[in-house]
Order: sequence, then C-alpha cells, then structure tokens
Amino acid sequence: MKDYTIERIRPAQITTEVAEFFLFVGKTVNEIYGGKYDWANKVALLALSRDHYLAVCRRNGVLVGVMLGKLYGSIWDNDVKVLRQELLFSLPKTRASKLLIDDFIDFGRTHADHVYTTIGAKTNIKRRSLEKLGFEKIEEFYRMENKR
Repeated sequence: MKDYTIERIRPAQITTEVAEFFLFVGKTVNEIYGGKYDWANKVALLALSRDHYLAVCRRNGVLVGVMLGKLYGSIWDNDVKVLRQELLFSLPKTRASKLLIDDFIDFGRTHADHVYTTIGAKTNIKRRSLEKLGFEKIEEFYRMENKR
C-alpha cells in the first residue's frame, strides 16, 4: 500500500522542494489561467500559507499534489467566514485529490462557516464524489480572459 501524508504548510515550512513543486504545478496549469500568473511569486505563497489554506500531499515522501484555499469574510457579512478553493492539483494515478479535499473540508469545519470547492477543467474529481462529501451544486463558474 502506498503511504500518503498531507501537510498543511505554514511560512516557515516553505522549503525549496515545496516552492519548486508549486512552480511545476503552476507551469502545468498556467494555460488554463491565460498564462498570466507569476507562479514563482514566493510572496504570494507566503501569504497563502500564513492567512489561508495551503497543503501538499506526499506519496512515499514525494510531492504528488497541492491544494490552495482562500479564507475570508463574506461580502454580505464579514463575521461569516468562507473558505474557497483556489487550486487543486494532483499527479495522475494518485489519491492526492481525494486526500487533499478531505483535509480541506476538515480545515473548513474548524475555520469557516461555508466551504466552496470547484471541479476544475483538468481535475479527476467528479460531481458525485463532492455530493457524497456533503457539497451541493449552487452555481457554475466561468472565466473570461481579457487581453490587456
């Protein structure tokens, strides 16, 4: 059996290995986001790990997945905390997505009133799997790229 572990990352834990994996993920998925993001931006990575949710998944010690989430006050009521997924990436043929989603939900139960997740364009998460975890579909999400 493969040995999987989840690590929630804090600023002091952003090693070169984690930063390089994050850069690999960014280069891999950047086309979905119009190629506009600076995935090597360590300031953003530090901010996410300090104020929000950043976790990695390892299989036998090797990084195989990452999940980012933003924790914030609702625009309708700042006392209502929302945890929203920003990125979920896992290498093929791993259980990283499932394990990261489970940890994301646990983090949300502790820190947020609402937890939002997304089924990304190139993810292996299915709608039915999210429904089994307690999520309900409330809207569809679209992106329009503006050339500036």
